[in-house]
Amino acid sequence: MNMTLQEQLKQMRNATMERMPQSIIKVFTDSIDDIRKNKLKENALQVGDYVPNMNLLDNSGDSSLLSDLIEQKFLILNFYRGGWCPYCNMELREYERLREAFNELNADIVGISAEISELANATTNKNALSFPVLTDVDAQLMKAIGIVFKLNEASKKEFENFGMDFTKIHGNNNFELPVPAVYIINKKMEVVFVHFEEDYMTRIEPTELLHILKNNLQTEKI
Repeated sequence: MNMTLQEQLKQMRNATMERMPQSIIKVFTDSIDDIRKNKLKENALQVGDYVPNMNLLDNSGDSSLLSDLIEQKFLILNFYRGGWCPYCNMELREYERLREAFNELNADIVGISAEISELANATTNKNALSFPVLTDVDAQLMKAIGIVFKLNEASKKEFENFGMDFTKIHGNNNFELPVPAVYIINKKMEVVFVHFEEDYMTRIEPTELLHILKNNLQTEKI
């Protein structure tokens, strides 16, 4: 029997907490607290708002408008931090496992991050993903939605200590990351569902989204 995403995340979180020094854990938990204090969640796009129609790059570096990707009634935008994030990889694999079930409810999925196309391609291959994994260059769409924060100096230093070079990962010097967020949009680019997580170690269970799609969104009322 498959473990739920929540069970997988909890296992990963516990292992991380046991392995990582308290000083480093504090840096990342302080960063999560800062995101909450800055009210990023309250200021991001909400249900009933419209997502701007912007260009995203596929794994080959070719550009497509977001609106061109909406082939079914709904499109699930899964904003992930990057292929370097184990929590994100777990989440992406779970959406892949359930993709057919989402398709049966007139919904499809795209993964979106600010990592360059070459790395997005590596994320696709590593997780054997069949849905599009797209690059939001300089996090422009994510900034417009309101889910981006800038790494503070302490976080930046710890990521560097882990060998993470965001100038190469993102192709810029912005040091910005999205919070893990899930937006469901319809063909009009209207937001019909939002799940926003300040804590990168926590995600919505994809089967919960299936339930919401089945019971709340078929009439596009929630």
